Amino acid sequence: MPNSLVLLKVAVGSSQSQNSTISSIDCSSIDSGIDLINSSISKKINLSHCKAIILSEEIAYEGISEYIFTLVNNLEIRPDCNIIISRCSASDYLENSEPTLESISARYYELILNSSEYTGYTENITLADFYSDLLSSTTQAHAILGGINSPATQTSTNDIPAYDIEGAYKADETPLKNNSLVENMGIAVFNDDKLVGELDGTEAFCHLLVVGKVESAIVAVPNPFNSDSVISLFITATKNPKTSVKLINGTPFVECNVTITGNILSLDENLDYTNQNNLKLIENYTNSYLEQNILSYFYKTSKEFKCDIANIGKHAIKNYLVWEDWIQSDWLYNYQNSFFTIKVDTTIQSGQLFTKI
Repeated sequence: MPNSLVLLKVAVGSSQSQNSTISSIDCSSIDSGIDLINSSISKKINLSHCKAIILSEEIAYEGISEYIFTLVNNLEIRPDCNIIISRCSASDYLENSEPTLESISARYYELILNSSEYTGYTENITLADFYSDLLSSTTQAHAILGGINSPATQTSTNDIPAYDIEGAYKADETPLKNNSLVENMGIAVFNDDKLVGELDGTEAFCHLLVVGKVESAIVAVPNPFNSDSVISLFITATKNPKTSVKLINGTPFVECNVTITGNILSLDENLDYTNQNNLKLIENYTNSYLEQNILSYFYKTSKEFKCDIANIGKHAIKNYLVWEDWIQSDWLYNYQNSFFTIKVDTTIQSGQLFTKI
């Protein structure tokens, strides 16, 4: 393993302490670095409660398999700790990551990464997930995208359409004024063990839709009744997406069907939300908006990044009779030749209070 910079952020005092300290050291390996840090402090470092592993983009572009294999081999590190690729240096990320709304440091790092369950702006990706995907013949690895919220992004202006603006950001780009400078938004995409690209919040939501990991999210779609406004929908997945793969002259043809339910959150006093024709029109706009975004996600990952991070390969493998044929097909290379058809079926409900009696 090449020379490494090991940084540890350790809670001081007790498991319920907000105080922490950061230690860093240049070393030849992660384990030797931890051993050197142990020699300079009064307690032995224990990684059994490690909640997140932060790797900088700079390292990720060079390849991180040696780091991942070393961490997986460490008996103290639990496989459910998260992998974050930071758009800034790992030291800057850690120095700006301070617990807010939580008195327990470990719990703060655990809960902040669970936001994907109710926002859809990133995926909760663990060390075990990343390691498994690195070794897989049907999919490729990806990780949480992290960064630091800065004053420059808080005051930035843009010409992004209103219905795209909430999800059009990556970590360190959101115009959010917050006490905590650290933010996790988007997905870091890997080809083999090297970082090759990034997805923003909307693309991350599309990824979650096609892999069946959307629990709930709020999505702004174009308003069919007023082009200057949007309609906010509370989205939940009705059932798991259905994905199939056919081979046409050796080229993958991927068909993906997504079924969701949407509750209208933003209401207009001049519009009757109990009118079925109005609801049907909103459904059609929602279907079209999501289909376009999912299709864009698929073509970006397959053509631009040349990566299958949605594990489409597990649906393609049934086209091969024996394992040797599957391996010889080199799916992870052939996936870039894929073409897609997307169908979204949305059922819109007017809301909890606006129904006919």
